[in-house]
Amino acid sequence: MEKTKSNEITGVRKRAALKIAAVEYRVLFSEEKQGWDALRNGVTTDISGRRKRKSAVDSAIRDAKAELEMSGATIVVTCLTGRKLEALWREP
Repeated sequence: MEKTKSNEITGVRKRAALKIAAVEYRVLFSEEKQGWDALRNGVTTDISGRRKRKSAVDSAIRDAKAELEMSGATIVVTCLTGRKLEALWREP
C-alpha cells in the first residue's frame, strides 16, 4: 500500500506564516505640500515635503534601520503611489 500525505487526503494546503509588522513607515505624496512625506504608523514624522520620492524613501529606511537596532521589532517601509502600495524594505 502506498503512503499518502495527510494534506493530500484532507485537501489542506500548507500556509506560509504571515509576519505582521509592528512598525510601518509609509511614504506618500502630499498634494497639500507638493512633496513626499513619511508616516510612522500613521503619524507624521520629520520626513516631510521632500521633492524627490527617493529622498523620502531613503530617509524612511534610515529611520527604520535605526529603530530596528533599538527595538528588534518587525519593521516595514512601504510607498503609496496612487492606489498602488509597494513594500520597499522589510526587516527581519
